[in-house]
Order: sequence, then structure tokens, then C-alpha cells
Amino acid sequence: MSAVINRGGGRPSKGLRDYIGFRTPAKTAEDVKMIATAKGMTVTDYVSAAVDRSLREDLAMLDHFAHQEELPIRIAS
Repeated sequence: MSAVINRGGGRPSKGLRDYIGFRTPAKTAEDVKMIATAKGMTVTDYVSAAVDRSLREDLAMLDHFAHQEELPIRIAS
């Protein structure tokens, strides 16, 4: 058997990927396709970039989401 050699053709690897699927309203899907096409991107690349931006913001605020202050209520005895 001979080894497979990458001759440099095709799209470069984007690294390890995982599939996340979801459904969205039809109008949202149409708008996403329209914007991705206008930007010269695939729908996957457009949605991934949008999620990445939001995820970075949410990760920066993670402490605020996880932190819950104790209510100033005295326990009756």
C-alpha cells in the first residue's frame, strides 16, 4: 500500500471541528444565507463567526452569570 500524500491542493484544514445543529425560523435562515452570500462567506463560516463573537463576550462575563448574591432575608427561628 502506498501512503497518501497531500500535494497542496484543496482547501486548507480549519482544524478539529465538531457539529452543532439547530433549527431557526425560516426568515432568520433566509437572512443568514443572504448576509453570508453578500460577505462572500459560507453559512457555516458566518454563523461560526457570529457565535464566536458572542461566546467570547459571554465567557468574559461568566463570573457574573455564575455569581448569585444572598438575599438579605433573616431566617425565622
